[in-house]
Amino acid sequence: MNKYVVIGIIGVISSFIAALADVPLVNPKEKYNQIPGKHPVKWWQDVMDKRFELSFWLSFLGQPGTYLVMWMLAVLIEENSAVLGLALKINTFIGCYTGLLCHVVYCMKPLLYRRLYKKLDDKEVEEAFSALDMVSKIPMITGFATLWLGTTVIVAIAIIKGALVVPKICLLLNPMPSTLILLILKKCNVRIIGALGVGFMMFSILLIIAGL
Repeated sequence: MNKYVVIGIIGVISSFIAALADVPLVNPKEKYNQIPGKHPVKWWQDVMDKRFELSFWLSFLGQPGTYLVMWMLAVLIEENSAVLGLALKINTFIGCYTGLLCHVVYCMKPLLYRRLYKKLDDKEVEEAFSALDMVSKIPMITGFATLWLGTTVIVAIAIIKGALVVPKICLLLNPMPSTLILLILKKCNVRIIGALGVGFMMFSILLIIAGL
């Protein structure tokens, strides 16, 4: 068992933990739906702070292993394509600090709302959230561009060009197919976990295959 396989296994575990971090951010009385975005939602006032604190710590503990997987994929790719390997390293570096920042915002909003809704009216709470959104807008966009699109595109190109030596069927091991599967499950009223975390689990499996 080499270091790529070991880190891939760590990545599978880390990705699962990161995927679980999305669960506390949705209404516990409903089937898994979309994580609340810009606007406050009423159910936040009916739960405890620990729900959102748990979400942060799961993300905090899970994310480092996923970025380590991407870095090691970049190391493997770099053996055959220095350009693609460097591109993935830069993409991973940017994603690793925007990713946690984005999740902090998701956890911060309900914690703020729970303290503001009794003191301010809905309009004033919305204004407070809008101010927070203005600060986090660029990191949110950057996080999406790197974690969802950047990694998927770079790794796919590496597989197609042969820079990452794995079977072409491994093109399916990225967040896009996993998200489609999870959306289908959600339509069937199945409670699901975070799509991005599951996507990075796929990348971890890809690293294991590449390292064998």
